[in-house]
Amino acid sequence: MPELMDKELLNAEEAGLVLGLKTSTVRRLTYTRDLPCVRPTGKRCVRYRRRDLEDLLRMRSQPARG
Repeated sequence: MPELMDKELLNAEEAGLVLGLKTSTVRRLTYTRDLPCVRPTGKRCVRYRRRDLEDLLRMRSQPARG
């Protein structure tokens, strides 16, 4: 996964590796708009910003306020 460290935009498979999710789960979360994405060249090309994925991981790792 070291080659992923330099990339700003990731595809669904790479995003899944970062998040620890299956590619199908990443696609489902994209479809339901629960995962932010970028469409750089049109409707079918979907990419994910590394920064957005890291922010999502940080939010998931914070304890719930009670």
